[in-house]
Amino acid sequence: MMRSFMQAAVLAGVLGVGGSVLMAHAKLQKTEPAANATLTKAPAQIAVTFSEAPDAAVSKLSIKGPTDKVSLVKTHVMGKQLMATVQGQMTDGVYTVSWQTAGDDGHAQKGDFAFTLKTQTQ
Repeated sequence: MMRSFMQAAVLAGVLGVGGSVLMAHAKLQKTEPAANATLTKAPAQIAVTFSEAPDAAVSKLSIKGPTDKVSLVKTHVMGKQLMATVQGQMTDGVYTVSWQTAGDDGHAQKGDFAFTLKTQTQ
């Protein structure tokens, strides 16, 4: 009986209390630009902040907009942020940023957010 208790205690220590260590996904906390924002100036970079540091080996950012003349380059991890530089000429319209990452548990996660660029007044 004591041996079973000790084995369970060791297993709980490896898994973390309630298995939370193994189930720790990187949760999206913030985007820059903010999701659903309307900007009057094109952003120089895109940043996505997570609850934990993203795994650089599997993390990606991409952007789609009104034309194919915009892309994200120099994607890198800084702390809990995944960032990339905007390359190309952004025109007015809706842009969708797609992201992919994994947290400490190695579980791949994906998502996207949109923002609008409106530099011309009507």
